[in-house]
Amino acid sequence: MATSLRNGDAANIDLPRPMDRSGLLMGAFLIVGVVTAAAALVAVEAPDLRPLLLQEDGIVEMATAVFFALAAFGAAASLTMWGMLLPLLLAGLVGFAGLMDETSFGSRLLGFQPPPLYGGGQLDGLHDLLIVVFRLTRDLNPLLSRLLVGLLLASSIALAAFVATQLLKGFRGDLKHFSGHTLFFAHVACIGLAQVIDISVASSHALSAMEEVFELDAAILLAFYVLQQAREASTIDRARL
Repeated sequence: MATSLRNGDAANIDLPRPMDRSGLLMGAFLIVGVVTAAAALVAVEAPDLRPLLLQEDGIVEMATAVFFALAAFGAAASLTMWGMLLPLLLAGLVGFAGLMDETSFGSRLLGFQPPPLYGGGQLDGLHDLLIVVFRLTRDLNPLLSRLLVGLLLASSIALAAFVATQLLKGFRGDLKHFSGHTLFFAHVACIGLAQVIDISVASSHALSAMEEVFELDAAILLAFYVLQQAREASTIDRARL
């Protein structure tokens, strides 16, 4: 039987110290950095491999779907084992949404056609809802669409700056400032940057490639966030026994 962790149960239990999170955080951002650098290197130095890496259903997109699946199913397994925990529930739902987005709601797996999208294209992902909002505001008033992009960009940069601040404090040895949700904030920042590119400058091949890499980075960070939350839930559960 799964052991459910309630707020009252965890109140008197020592949570994992921030120092215990630092290795996983550093590992997550190291992998993201390596993946981003490797994708950029291949795109610049090996143009023949670029289509294989960045095309529709290419290596980057398939890897993104795999990491979103790991986050979704990992969160579901953790919730089954340790009960209803809001961070894991949220991460699992986000991971499932990301998986559906990367597989066009399963259309590329099951072979059906997604519905048409306002302004052209197909509604084959949750990110298309933002595209609809962008197109509607653009048709209403181009200034509103630019404001939407600006707000999204500013929010993403602000989140990225917050994450960088947390990492910098960690490098200085002030590990207590490592937030338990830093990885999730970084995930949201990467998704935000990818969406800015998607809705505003999708005609640029270089920026479209960056969008795919940002989405992969976001999926990796979310999977590590689920791992972090599951490990902490396991630690609390063992402490209760």
